[in-house]
Amino acid sequence: MKLAVNQESLLDRGGNPTIREFLSKLTYNPVDGTIKLNERRLIMQRATSRGALRDELVRRYGRDDAFVILTRLGYLAGKEDAEFIRQAWPALDQGDAFTAGTRLHMLKGEVRVETVHNDFDFKKGKFSGEFFWNDSIEATEYLERHNIAHESMCWTQVGYAAGYASHFFGKLIVYKEIQCIARGDKRCRVVGRPAEAWDKDDETVRLYRRHILAEGKPSTLQPQTMRATTMQREGHDGGHHTSDPVAAILLEPVRQRLAQIVQMANIPVLITGPCGSGKCVAARHIHDAVHGAATRFESFSCSAITNGNLSDMIAVQQRRGRKSAAGGEAATTIVLQDIERLSDVAQLEIVEMLSGQRKGQENNLHSRLIATSTLSPQELASLPHLRKDLFYSFMALPITMPALASRPHDIGRLAEAIMRCLAPEYGKSPPILAEDATAWLKALPLPANRLELEALMRGAILTAKQDRVTASTLEDVAEDMGMLPQPFAADKALAAVLAQTIERGGFAIDDLNRQIYQMTIRQADGNVARAARMLGLSRAQFAYRQGQISNGRSP
Repeated sequence: MKLAVNQESLLDRGGNPTIREFLSKLTYNPVDGTIKLNERRLIMQRATSRGALRDELVRRYGRDDAFVILTRLGYLAGKEDAEFIRQAWPALDQGDAFTAGTRLHMLKGEVRVETVHNDFDFKKGKFSGEFFWNDSIEATEYLERHNIAHESMCWTQVGYAAGYASHFFGKLIVYKEIQCIARGDKRCRVVGRPAEAWDKDDETVRLYRRHILAEGKPSTLQPQTMRATTMQREGHDGGHHTSDPVAAILLEPVRQRLAQIVQMANIPVLITGPCGSGKCVAARHIHDAVHGAATRFESFSCSAITNGNLSDMIAVQQRRGRKSAAGGEAATTIVLQDIERLSDVAQLEIVEMLSGQRKGQENNLHSRLIATSTLSPQELASLPHLRKDLFYSFMALPITMPALASRPHDIGRLAEAIMRCLAPEYGKSPPILAEDATAWLKALPLPANRLELEALMRGAILTAKQDRVTASTLEDVAEDMGMLPQPFAADKALAAVLAQTIERGGFAIDDLNRQIYQMTIRQADGNVARAARMLGLSRAQFAYRQGQISNGRSP
């Protein structure tokens, strides 16, 4: 056992059993292959296995089913540990037995717990707890494997805390992680309360009651039901409101902004980003989060809007919405694609509509307007024909969807999610994405973003061998689709370097060719076929020319 200076006294802190007492009951017999705590078996496992399990569950079943599975496993583990403490130390004071959970959590190497407050009364069934979790294994493993998360990631540990506490109180205790280092906080922070102490319609409480507490009946958890429930667990907080795993990944960078927007009534929104980055997905998410998927959602191309017909088009949609809502005031969202293409008259119409909406005038705009553009807000602001009052009406909470090229670590996950969605359309099981395929995708420019990636993965599903998509599979599909760039085409920078070198005295052409081939092979990670494509050659041509140079002859 290795302790830092002044840590010895911490072994005796808290109630009984203290960490020191736990250690006295811990036996490790590597010859028998056993680790026991008070004669109950434990196992030693690498921390990376936890992260690998999460990633595999998310890849196979989607984020939301994975959340339910891991939280339930944590809950059952906490409940079992609570039973173990009561049985192994039967004479223990109930309060000590309850707080032993925090020390047992630390003993297992999961997290270092720091109590903010822990108020409980077993007779009255009252409980309120708040704790800091330092060096959480789940959060740190997530950070090692991924970028900053958009949500708290200690799923199993939160479930454990809930299961442990629920056993002692004989009723559901729900913990929530309000801070997490996986999403950029300094440390993790959790709060726990009885289920009835949370809001009446709290989605997390409902999630626990429906799925986490399904005692002994894990097979009754239907994947589609789990997904529908967990996607809505945050209600109007801007949580997941779509069962599309592709959309969920696309929206990760802007999740916090989306949560703000859905709280802001019908405030106009501007969504910018390159083609295929998810602008329409974000617009649909806002609509579904506020109004529900069954209400009216319409999208118009601004280039098709002629002078004078915009107000009529919007009025028609609002009448249809009211009709579908059985005469009530229907919720409608209208998306204006490529707002920079609106005519002057149409721009003025929208400004007047928005002005009337702000003043609460009757017979005016009753819909949320969302504008999209492939131009950045700065580029839109500089357009002389775009009205400034219109532009700034949409700029309260603008959203910028990033290109996939700026999200290389998400491309592999996105490709796998796309294959899970597309494979059933062709009667196939989703193939596995090989590591070299993930690396290959990260280096691909993908100017059309999701559109291009979906086309590529569709072709990969149809041509993959042995249910495995490799870099070679993707290269073949990309080449057939004309997605691979022409190497060195009109490369002015290269031409300038060659000109300068020749002016300084020239070079040996064989040496230059040898360097080019060697450099290309390195860039292709030794893959001759890929290296040949990078130079615009067939594999046979590349191998022949490389052989000629190796033998001292010019190709």
